[in-house]
Amino acid sequence: MNLVRSAQLDLRSSKPTHSFRDPTDIPAITGGDPLLMELVATPAFQRLREIRFLGAIDYRLIPSPNGKPGATRYTRYQHSLGVMRLARLYCDIQSVLSAKRRLVCAAALLHDIGHPPLSHSMEPVFKEKLGIEHHKATEDIISGRVPQGAEVYSVLRRHRIDVDNLIALISGECTEFDRFFGGPINFDTIEGVLRSYECFRPTSSMTRPDAVTEAAIRREALEDRNIVDRFWAYKDWVYKNIINSRSGVLSDFVCQLFLRRNLDDIDVGSYFETERDFFRRLPRLRALLVSHEFESIVSSLIDEPIRYRGRSYYIDSAGDFFSRYDDARYKHSRTEQVLSLKDEATPWLAEPAHGPQEALFHDDAI
Repeated sequence: MNLVRSAQLDLRSSKPTHSFRDPTDIPAITGGDPLLMELVATPAFQRLREIRFLGAIDYRLIPSPNGKPGATRYTRYQHSLGVMRLARLYCDIQSVLSAKRRLVCAAALLHDIGHPPLSHSMEPVFKEKLGIEHHKATEDIISGRVPQGAEVYSVLRRHRIDVDNLIALISGECTEFDRFFGGPINFDTIEGVLRSYECFRPTSSMTRPDAVTEAAIRREALEDRNIVDRFWAYKDWVYKNIINSRSGVLSDFVCQLFLRRNLDDIDVGSYFETERDFFRRLPRLRALLVSHEFESIVSSLIDEPIRYRGRSYYIDSAGDFFSRYDDARYKHSRTEQVLSLKDEATPWLAEPAHGPQEALFHDDAI
């Protein structure tokens, strides 16, 4: 039996399941901590409500979301609250003291606050042309170096959070807390991988993020190892079937090509916009991503193969799970891949100076 299939047979605990869709009770999910509640309320964090979790892939694979299982687009806001929830679980199990607990939970909450519209789909072009990507943007927001971060920085200072320590933890430079911020098995990856899997395999029984986190902390029995190993198999599935899928590769490529051909319409401020505002700048991009003719249009745009880096995730059984040296057990490889498409002329990548916009928001509130 393969690992993903065995994961579907995983036993559930009696605890409430991790809510991917509805982390709406902020006092409950933050434990009522004023620091966390104030951070959630900042405009910089609220912006994440309108940043899709998987970027362009979400629009391509779910062109008409309706809230039903398998037709839901998730956001960086939901994901960030989910990651913070796992950090709180860790602190409870490990009895982390108050000051460090607040640092851990704030780092988990803010780890994605620097993502641009369409997340990773657009980031390479923003970095190439404007010198900004989500790691730098996160640091700039937390440090108050950009206007969007003024309130976040003020909240952190008011609650006496060491901003430098916070940034070091988010970046993985700090290896405290069992490397749950920088190691292969970390809060961000656990939540994000299982969120992605659940989104596209909504009817399957799946190991919960809580169970993976608990097993990775505990490491007392073979079942703990099996749970974490199964999670690593989920990660491989997500990369092969979503991120590096044909639709995933095409949607990311088109976004980057589109942005490069419309650089006059963006500036540094565009990086910190919501996707709603970003699509008002580039309405044809959104229309293309949700078009039923996406692949035929894209195939007419490109006159050479698309080269991308595929990833595979595998377990080295020689690595000892119980020693907690996860780099020796949970590994990945990268290979250069090629996706070929035909070439025809098309006007889709040229933005008009003016054009209809409201019709682009008929299927959901972005």
